[in-house]
Amino acid sequence: MEKIFLRALMLGLSSGASCLGFCLPVALPTIAGAHRPGFKSTALNLAFFLLGRLFAYLISGLIFGLLGSTISRFAPFHRLILPFLYIVLAALLILYGITSLNPFARYTFCRVIRFGTESRWFIFLMGILIGLSPCPPFLLALTSVVDIGGIINGIIFFLLFFSATTIFFIPLLLIGIFNRFATVRLASRILAIITGYYFLIIGIRIFLV
Repeated sequence: MEKIFLRALMLGLSSGASCLGFCLPVALPTIAGAHRPGFKSTALNLAFFLLGRLFAYLISGLIFGLLGSTISRFAPFHRLILPFLYIVLAALLILYGITSLNPFARYTFCRVIRFGTESRWFIFLMGILIGLSPCPPFLLALTSVVDIGGIINGIIFFLLFFSATTIFFIPLLLIGIFNRFATVRLASRILAIITGYYFLIIGIRIFLV
């Protein structure tokens, strides 16, 4: 259970700012309540958006936790494929921390969301799509859940991952302070590098055992 907490929180804290950076330009106009301005409207929009992300993460935890339990009996996966995934994705996370480059940016679902709507169910759907968008931290989270195995473990992992990333979305309630986030983004990138090295060591240790 300790490694679930550690891995999930480190990944969540290291990727929260990148979530904002890649999807904020698309999500912000709708979340901010362009058609229904005001704090209450923004708070409700943000709640629906976060619920969509939570739904996406819990489904991911359930499916990949079950997958981890299913393939746990196949030694080649844990001896070869799993450490390979850890090492490659950890390297990509370190690359993101150094350069702020997400190699999966062109494939994120943010790119297909080009229009706004007043419906909060659309905002919920937006949260689901953004939650499922590929990026090194999210793919590392999926790999970790498969590694740990178990539906409950997968759900707990993604619940913690969601909680850590959500910290970065709360300031959306106060849209005017975003110009002060440079320090937060820098801290997140440094944490991404540290987290990348952490998962790189995990992959190497699994490969050498």
